Amino acid sequence: MSRPALGLLLGFEDSMADFVELARQGEAAGMDSMYTVEAGRSAFVSAAAVIAATERVAVGTYIANAYAREPWLTAIAARDLDEMSEGRFTLGLGTGNRHFNEWYMGIDDFRPLGKLRDYIGIVRSAVAGRAGEPVRYEGEHHRIRWRASWEPTRPSIPVYLSASGPKMVRLAGEVADGVGVGVMSSVEFMRDIVRPAAREAAGDAGRDPDELDFPMGSFISINEDPELARKVTQATICGLFHPVPHPYYDSQLRQLGFDEFADAAAHLAPQGQMREAMDLVPDEVVDTMSITGTPAQCAARIADYDGLADEIILYRLPQRTDPPGLAGYESLFEVVSLASA
Repeated sequence: MSRPALGLLLGFEDSMADFVELARQGEAAGMDSMYTVEAGRSAFVSAAAVIAATERVAVGTYIANAYAREPWLTAIAARDLDEMSEGRFTLGLGTGNRHFNEWYMGIDDFRPLGKLRDYIGIVRSAVAGRAGEPVRYEGEHHRIRWRASWEPTRPSIPVYLSASGPKMVRLAGEVADGVGVGVMSSVEFMRDIVRPAAREAAGDAGRDPDELDFPMGSFISINEDPELARKVTQATICGLFHPVPHPYYDSQLRQLGFDEFADAAAHLAPQGQMREAMDLVPDEVVDTMSITGTPAQCAARIADYDGLADEIILYRLPQRTDPPGLAGYESLFEVVSLASA
């Protein structure tokens, strides 16, 4: 079995200069990919900055919010980024969540399955559009009438659809190139839930299931003291339930049988009772749904996903014992080196 490619999730750093430099360092350290998150920053602007700063690594969005922009605008941005990167770009799309959609943008994230089906159909058509040829799509939620004015860099760009619940996983298998799973993905979740459902949906749609990619995100908490690493992971997991439970990660916990903890976290974390919630995080959740421990332990955990995840996109959890600034990433680069040995 082959080791998963290793990527880095960017966009939470204090400045754009920092995450651009981090991308350079990650490429030099042997990482395979860099992905920009759409949270406090624009995923597309950030991706452009990373593309300009790197030469080899794949660059993508993980995940851009489909409710934040029309599919045509997303498609032409993807075309631009693929041209800038000379074919290194991957488009990751998702529905966002209540934090972004209702609170930040004041929009209704209605009927996501139908919307994403149309959205990806338009993106694929527009990305492939040859100069002067008409691009037409008429869907229930979206439509397009357009002609590209220049040739695309590639006839297609990989499109990953963020999926956690059963219906979205099946839609990803049906219409996307990859099933983009979030940052708490156990071996069991990938092996027993995500992969079988997506592959079945691909086959039902007349597609080759073997052509599907299965990238996944993962918290990585690295400390020479494994107990300190565990505390950071526990706090981060509980943070997913504040100020309201994050629907994707609440769903993943429940699909794996951790309903009791999810109920408790959904009650305690929104009230600010984080320490009480942390005390209830099951050891099994830390051990199976994150990459946590010493550098050697983390490298060994990555190997658990051989043959199940094509790519692991690492979201580093800072430790109090880390050196300040970008020097704090040295332990992550050590893990990458150990996992690649």
